Amino acid sequence: MLVWLELKRQLTGYSININYRDKMMIIKRHLTAFLTLLISLGGFAQQQVPQNKMEEIYEKIKTPYKYGLVIAPTTNKYKVDCPSVFREGNKWYMTYLMYNGQNGKDGRGYQTMLAESDDLLKWKTLGNVLSFRDGTWDTNQRGGFLSLLDNTWGGSYKLNKFKNKYWMTYIGGASAGYESGPLKIGVAFTKKNITKAHEWESLDKPILSPEDKDAQWFENITQYKSCVYWDKDKKLGKQFVMYYNAGGRNPKTNIKAERIGIALSDDMIHWKRYEGNPIFTHEEGLTADAHIQKIGDVYVMFYFSAFRSSRKYKAFNTFACSYDLVHWTDWTGDDLVIPSKDYDNLFAHKSCVIEYKGVVYHYYCGVNNNDQRGIAVAVSKPMGRSDVHFPVPEPTGKRITTSLNKDWFTIAAGENSNTYDAFNVTSDWKKVNLPHNWDDYAGYRQLVHGNRHGNAWYKKEFDLPAYDADKRMFIRFDGVGSYATVYVNGKNMGRRPSGRTTFTLDVTDALKPGAKNTIAVKAEHPSMISDMPWVCGGCSSEYGFSEGSQPMGIYRPVTLEVTDKVRIEPFGVHIWNDEKAKTVNIETEIKNYGNTVETVELVSKLTDENWTQAFRLSENVTLQPGETKVIKQVSPEIKDVHLWSVEDPYLYSLASVVKRGGKSTDEMTTSYGIRTVSWPVLRKDGDKTFRLNGKSVFINGVCEYEHQFGQSHAFSNEQIASRVKQIKAAGFNAFRDAHQPHNLSYQNYWDENGIIFWPQFSAHIWYDSPEFRNNFKALLRQWIKERRNSPSVVMWGLQNESSLPKEFAEECANIIREMDPTARNQRIVTTCNGGEGTDWDVVQNWSGTYGGFPDNYNKEISNQLLNGEYGAWRSIDLHTEGDFDQNGVWSENRMCQLLEKKIRLAESVKDSCCGQFQWVFSSHDNPGRKQPDEGYRAIDKVGPFNYKGLVTPWEEPVDAYYMYRANYVPAKKDPMVYIVSHTWADRFVKNKGRINIDVFSNCDSVKLYNDATDTLLMGKKVNHGVGTHFMWEHRAVRYNVLRAVGYYGGKPVSQDVIVLDGLEKAPHFDKLYTNVAPILKGASDYNYIYRVNCGGDKYTDEYGQVWSADVAKGTSKGWGSTSWADDYKGLNPYLGSQRFTSDPIDGTKDWSLFGHFRYGRHKLAYHFPLPDGEYRVELYFTEPWHGTGGSKDCEGLRIFDVAVNDSTYINDMDIWAESGHDVAYKKVVNATIKGGELKISFPEVKAGQAVISAIAIASRNKDIRPVEAAPSNGWSWDKVECVVATPPASLPEGQDSRATVTYQAEDALIKGKSEKKLHKNQTGVCFLKGNSNSIEWNINTGIANVYALRFSYMNITSAPIKVRVQLIAADGRILKNDEITFPVAAEKWKTLSTTTGSYINAGHYKVRISADNMNGLWFNALDVQ
Repeated sequence: MLVWLELKRQLTGYSININYRDKMMIIKRHLTAFLTLLISLGGFAQQQVPQNKMEEIYEKIKTPYKYGLVIAPTTNKYKVDCPSVFREGNKWYMTYLMYNGQNGKDGRGYQTMLAESDDLLKWKTLGNVLSFRDGTWDTNQRGGFLSLLDNTWGGSYKLNKFKNKYWMTYIGGASAGYESGPLKIGVAFTKKNITKAHEWESLDKPILSPEDKDAQWFENITQYKSCVYWDKDKKLGKQFVMYYNAGGRNPKTNIKAERIGIALSDDMIHWKRYEGNPIFTHEEGLTADAHIQKIGDVYVMFYFSAFRSSRKYKAFNTFACSYDLVHWTDWTGDDLVIPSKDYDNLFAHKSCVIEYKGVVYHYYCGVNNNDQRGIAVAVSKPMGRSDVHFPVPEPTGKRITTSLNKDWFTIAAGENSNTYDAFNVTSDWKKVNLPHNWDDYAGYRQLVHGNRHGNAWYKKEFDLPAYDADKRMFIRFDGVGSYATVYVNGKNMGRRPSGRTTFTLDVTDALKPGAKNTIAVKAEHPSMISDMPWVCGGCSSEYGFSEGSQPMGIYRPVTLEVTDKVRIEPFGVHIWNDEKAKTVNIETEIKNYGNTVETVELVSKLTDENWTQAFRLSENVTLQPGETKVIKQVSPEIKDVHLWSVEDPYLYSLASVVKRGGKSTDEMTTSYGIRTVSWPVLRKDGDKTFRLNGKSVFINGVCEYEHQFGQSHAFSNEQIASRVKQIKAAGFNAFRDAHQPHNLSYQNYWDENGIIFWPQFSAHIWYDSPEFRNNFKALLRQWIKERRNSPSVVMWGLQNESSLPKEFAEECANIIREMDPTARNQRIVTTCNGGEGTDWDVVQNWSGTYGGFPDNYNKEISNQLLNGEYGAWRSIDLHTEGDFDQNGVWSENRMCQLLEKKIRLAESVKDSCCGQFQWVFSSHDNPGRKQPDEGYRAIDKVGPFNYKGLVTPWEEPVDAYYMYRANYVPAKKDPMVYIVSHTWADRFVKNKGRINIDVFSNCDSVKLYNDATDTLLMGKKVNHGVGTHFMWEHRAVRYNVLRAVGYYGGKPVSQDVIVLDGLEKAPHFDKLYTNVAPILKGASDYNYIYRVNCGGDKYTDEYGQVWSADVAKGTSKGWGSTSWADDYKGLNPYLGSQRFTSDPIDGTKDWSLFGHFRYGRHKLAYHFPLPDGEYRVELYFTEPWHGTGGSKDCEGLRIFDVAVNDSTYINDMDIWAESGHDVAYKKVVNATIKGGELKISFPEVKAGQAVISAIAIASRNKDIRPVEAAPSNGWSWDKVECVVATPPASLPEGQDSRATVTYQAEDALIKGKSEKKLHKNQTGVCFLKGNSNSIEWNINTGIANVYALRFSYMNITSAPIKVRVQLIAADGRILKNDEITFPVAAEKWKTLSTTTGSYINAGHYKVRISADNMNGLWFNALDVQ
């Protein structure tokens, strides 16, 4: 409009003196100006990059797979940062920054280094290119960033020359320290070979400085990283555009932040600031480190941001897009790289991105919680895992902690054995790392009680540095099963019941600082434990609930801790907030271990996640020698509290510091989340929901038993992380550790991930004896102390399905409330499915599994409020057609149908209940029961197990696992689609009729095809919400491929394919052969001696190479495989160690070879007789389970080592991280053998199970005769016997259970008024009203032992009855004289247990129960076990 007004003014104002030609020139000139304006207006309209274009860019640049560190410091004395990558010739090069200090103050500053690589993954540092120099403006800071890179996406990535020089801008400064300011921007250049490390030239002054006269407000504090883009179109008037970030304070808002601005130049030396700076900012935290590339007509700025209120993590990489280099459209979707690994869990920032041969490499600086810095890379497809790691972090703080988990020697023997009490290590002892459990496989032999009991001895030597006299030394054991006697340098530190809680020993006086020390442990795990809560379920004849084995050995970590003599005691910091989440209370337990009176200052300081202090409290305290005090502190009101929640698990840090003599001498950091908890059973306000911070939260929980096939309870850190990851991936928001305390690491994960936690402390068998009561309460106190600070803990579980007397439960509940004040008004104390004396006996609703009417579940849970357990039996691979049949066989389909129904019905009343807990995540061992139906195939039927798991004991997910993922994992976060079922390939072998096809997916809609491509569409279905799935009803399936594609937001985001037997080949079947490579083709010039199809039949591959069937070593004279079953006579050698997948395998046509595999742990091995010499060993793998149906991240779910002749050749193998799911993968090792055998084994499995699909062994020695491929010993792996259910009568009882002798009450000596009555087909002696009542049994014992005494009784009164129980020897001596209590039991016979109290010899004894009045007490029998 202004152009037209000016044109009109000129034409009218000068019309008298203007000719036609001049008038036309004026019109032309102004039309040109107008058209220019229109173009510019059009350009303005294009300044905003549209959302669909942003999404297109994101799909091109996203890198969901983290390869790991590629450059890391080798010591903790320096850090590396800021990668810049370029290509020259056939190699890649990287400049990066190195800070030569351990913290921000002890180093001089940045220098710039050069590294090279052949493959963008493995890098070698060549040397310096910008080094420190003296007496200059940049004497201590020389951090460089490459300029004039070819930044075309997928381009050459070469450095361009200007004026025959290569250029680099850099951070410069004179102040020492990490990025100490004020920092300025300098320029460096070179004419030399940029592939060689050499010193680049620099100017003697900066090119930009915060002190410049024309410096702008956004840079008035300091300047940081710069990136120069060569814009040959000169869009901004000059050819060189520098993006640089700087720190400044906004004069209008006073906000201090980092922002990105522009400077322009034509000569790389003289720069002019852009008037519109800053051109990119978020006005909070950091917006920094621009890295520019051009994709088509769009400029992409990779940048990092930090400390943003919209993110739960600190520093991350993301991007923005522009058409003009100035106006940037910020990406609002998922960030490109975020903190998620142990090497980048603090910051994942500072981008340099390369696209080469279809793969995107996103380099970034990873910083972990130990403040270690390195260069990592994330990639667009699985590329394996890096073997570069940070060095072991140096101890921080005033405490020195050292892991004692490595290099123990151990041996085991039977119960009550003293064989190895001298701890003389011989060749019979084996070397192990902790955690370790001697009961690894014994319980899986289908015996009612096959678990191992006995004694184990452990011994370790370690060097201890010299410490000053004020130091004290402690050893903490996190778990020893079940009793631990510890010796330090031969000194007996005592015997104590341990099991599931920690204990800490002061070993100062026993250790020898500055010398070699020895620690030895005798771990006793006897049968029939009767004086502590954690009893092996197979040891009892008591009717009712008895579940789970117990560990045998040191099955949790051991740690040495060196502290000051005045120290905070273990778990001695207790923090909790009030009901309004305004203030916190702190109690700190401090002990003076010294010999003199000490006055110390206790400082308690709470900081948020950005290290901002919320408050600081201080208290002086005087301690006498040996004295312990608890210091109580209350905070002021905390402003702007950030609450912990399921969606945002925000954690503060409480630093507790002890100062002695004005110096910090001891400290402890406690993570804490401030939140409020409210339950309807305490509120009684008519609202039936559970509230967190005043908001209703539906609890979608899962129970877990902390058990794994082949390791039992001995979980490594990696195994715990794996289990947590799987539980989160299934969509659960709550966890119940059934039914005994789990590893303490779990609660840290729950706190950090916002998972609601119901910890449990349960004794499956109650013994009414002083020893049992005292140990129970002592261990209970330790359990509470270890867990009460966790914000995830919202309830305490005192008991599960067992007979804890009401009075004792009340006593224990009061202990909990005493030690945890929030249990008085926020957290609740529970029993589960049959208990009294607590706030709430949470029900278990097993309708549909154990009777009941599952269709009424919504009404029932509305009344019951919280369901502690629901679930279903199933046998993996067993499938059935049709709808849910409550009395049907235990198929996977039936399990899914029942669980889905309960999910749907519970969700329909989620506003009128608290929630539910699925039983159980992983099937676990179950001694004492007969239920060996884990698998449809006979070789999968290990047991006894509780077969209700969403994953098998060997962690193979079953169909129901995917059903939960589909219902509870958002498609935006992790889209998935799963066709039911991947273990039902033979569905159409006999069934040729119409069937229902079920698909589990969290996507908006799913298309189903009967072919490998988008042809033969069977229809599209839409998602109908939680508790439903996609179903194609009564469909005829013609071809052998089903392919499901899930759509989210209108786009295909996930797919699943299954291949079926018994049908015609699909028209486009060959499209399933993807990325086929000659992975199996033998190497030239090698003589192949063995080829083995692990877990499979004899097989000929596409190259005509013949692979032998897997042969058990015990059945052949030559080579063969061994597994855990070989340790037990009469077992199938392949029992519980072979599985298969019918999925298509990417990268090969030989699906069958890769699809059959063996799995196992330390017992799985292959033995090959061979002459001594050098051999090429080819190992073939595929990841058969993790990633099925689609998953963004399965890294860490399976981690194992591979050894040749007991020497580890492959460390921490993670197949998914190396290649992804269902992909053929090959590893080659070259080994030299001696002794005539080549053995391949898996000595350490840190997570999951080791798997192996095939093995080939070759030599350059042509004289070695190849071994003829063997068949499968007369049977086929593909035709393994299948059994729906094993008849319980066919299972052996097991020989390890102690025999039970029953003595009837009617045969006992009775005194007082009584009568005999028949109740529920059992005869009882019923005491009537009267005085001096007693009943006395004569018993016989066969061997010296502590015996359980179990009374079958009823108490038909309204109150418990106390009696005296006596054990009397044949000579009249009273060996036991205790008071026990019979709880009310008016309807059916119950059991009350006690013990003989101590060892008694073989012989004759009397058991007498007496009281002045036993009216209403009935006895049926006494069991002696």
